[in-house]
Amino acid sequence: MKQITILIFFIASWAVAQDSASVQVIARSLPNKVMLRWAVDQPLAWKKANEYGFRVERATLSRNGNAVVPIERQMLTPNPLKPQPLAAWETLATQDQNAAVLAQALYGESFKTNVPGSQMGTVFAVNDELEQRFTFGLLAAEQNYEAAKLAGWAFEDISAQKDEKYIYTVSVAAPEESILKIAEGKVYGSANLYEELPSPIGLTGVFGDGHVTLSWNFNLLQNLYTNYVVERSKDNQNFEQLNGSPIFNAQQPKDAREITLFYTDSIPNNTSYQYRVKGKTAFGETGPSSEAIEGNAEENLGFVPRIYKKEIPTDNKAILYWEFDEKGNRLISGFELRHANTNNGPYKTVKDNIPNSTRKIEFEGLERSNYFTIVAMGKNGIESESYPTLVQPIDSIPPKSPVGLIGVMDTTGIVRLNWTKNLEEDLKGYRIFKADNPDVEFSEVTRSAFVGVVYTDTVIAANLNKKIYYKLVAEDQRYNRSEFSEVLVIDKPDMIPPSPPVLKKYEVTSEGIRINWIPSSSEDVATHVVYRKNGEKDDALWQIVFESTILKDTSFLDTKELERNVYRYTVMAKDSVGFESEPANPITVVWNGKTITKNDITFSGTANRELRFINLSWKVKHDAVVEYRLYRGTSADNLRLYKTLDGTTKGYNDVDLEINSNYQYGLQLVLEGGVVSGIKKMNVKY
Repeated sequence: MKQITILIFFIASWAVAQDSASVQVIARSLPNKVMLRWAVDQPLAWKKANEYGFRVERATLSRNGNAVVPIERQMLTPNPLKPQPLAAWETLATQDQNAAVLAQALYGESFKTNVPGSQMGTVFAVNDELEQRFTFGLLAAEQNYEAAKLAGWAFEDISAQKDEKYIYTVSVAAPEESILKIAEGKVYGSANLYEELPSPIGLTGVFGDGHVTLSWNFNLLQNLYTNYVVERSKDNQNFEQLNGSPIFNAQQPKDAREITLFYTDSIPNNTSYQYRVKGKTAFGETGPSSEAIEGNAEENLGFVPRIYKKEIPTDNKAILYWEFDEKGNRLISGFELRHANTNNGPYKTVKDNIPNSTRKIEFEGLERSNYFTIVAMGKNGIESESYPTLVQPIDSIPPKSPVGLIGVMDTTGIVRLNWTKNLEEDLKGYRIFKADNPDVEFSEVTRSAFVGVVYTDTVIAANLNKKIYYKLVAEDQRYNRSEFSEVLVIDKPDMIPPSPPVLKKYEVTSEGIRINWIPSSSEDVATHVVYRKNGEKDDALWQIVFESTILKDTSFLDTKELERNVYRYTVMAKDSVGFESEPANPITVVWNGKTITKNDITFSGTANRELRFINLSWKVKHDAVVEYRLYRGTSADNLRLYKTLDGTTKGYNDVDLEINSNYQYGLQLVLEGGVVSGIKKMNVKY
């Protein structure tokens, strides 16, 4: 006997109640035509629409890839489509039950239904006759496309051309004086949109004692297939349809993500069968079959052993007791004891050929965790296995210490740890500990045993601690803990700028301006940078004049492009990742220009009595000489300005001389900015 589970499906847009009535339309494109199906979504409007009939208009949007402007519109139904006379239904109604139901819904003097029994399942609780006609009429049309055409609810546009795209409008041909408004429906269609129908997916079968329950996915293809047929074969070649009535979905749960259809078939045991399903569309098309599944039903023993008691006399030995109905002894050849290290197995037979009258067994060779099942071995080859039971001897041996602990911390304070997984079979998890100082007690991060080998922690990155420390222990099912792992040291990313240096003093020298500072006290300082700007200009920018990576440097002599001016100086510290300290409090220095002492001037003279002149020459340690002032006198005390020479001059021949005279000469430099040097003196006897 076959048991059929039928689930009824309506296309969602037709079944959802609307505030105002409307026509809902769907389309199916074929290479040589476009097929349309529609329905009105409220009972009273449905009834009136059947009286008025439907019009189908086609609007051509594009042709050969080019927009049609203006849009071409054509009425495809010169006369409204209405249900065909009852006599036209006779042939189809005698062939298909759905056509008979639809004809009765349209023309029957009365239409009453009983709530279906167990064979059909509950469809809807319908309260009056109009709703029953509306509900079952739509349902019947959904299952028979030819009946839908007879009802005036379908149309085939055989004049559709390739490379043209259309919008179809289906409206109710209601008279203008009608107070019932029914919104028209629209759908897009084109012969170029044809796609082959897909095969149903996800077909599976559960074979039991004398039956098989088939199931397959419905919602993934629900926009294509409205119902399904089931086929069966013994040779995987010749298939026969099993269900006389279509299989479809009646009630879709709200927000359901996956809907499954079921079909149960009664079959003899120990015979192999193949099954497949095919989908049918609202347009009467039958798609390709699913992949076939194969299997056979097998007789169950009907009796299941149950382990009800266990004893552990020693750490290595267990005694198991089980129940099994004595009536089942004649059906089995005996029992097997199977063992695994986890509840999910795999289980391995550790004792076999246990007599069918035995209800107790001893086992030696226990491990840390032991899962046992008792299996009744049916004479027909069928097994009946008990639920697993756990046997654990007293365990005081902790797991090994975790190894391979590594980690990294990012700038947001997220720490990612991972380590090598322990191999103990009874491992429960890990406990993770951390500290800011390796010499204090570590605090536990985890509140319970952590399962896994990758852990994420969050710490405050912007504090004064430069490192963070982690270690962990492994814990087994008996709460035995391992020794601590090696401590992992993680360097925190530098988020704190260094402390600022302090400008200590300055000194104006003949060469330039010397700046002295006290270095930053931060340990991660990489460089100190000296900045200078023009102190007389409010909008002047700070410029780097010196940068030192030698942390012992505490002073700098600034000689770079100095002019007579007011300068401001400050110093900043940079750490290894580029963070800068606050600038030191600036200092202001007045620079009057470089000075030249007499020691910076080499001044000499040579008397030439034959040619009657004294040759004077000089060298100076400065390039910015504007002019030289040459003084002459008879003694060092009565020098008078004698000559003024250009700053590029390197010597002078004095010819205004008297024989047997002593001449005292002096040389003075005038520098850029008007700075005047001291007078370098010398004596020449002529």
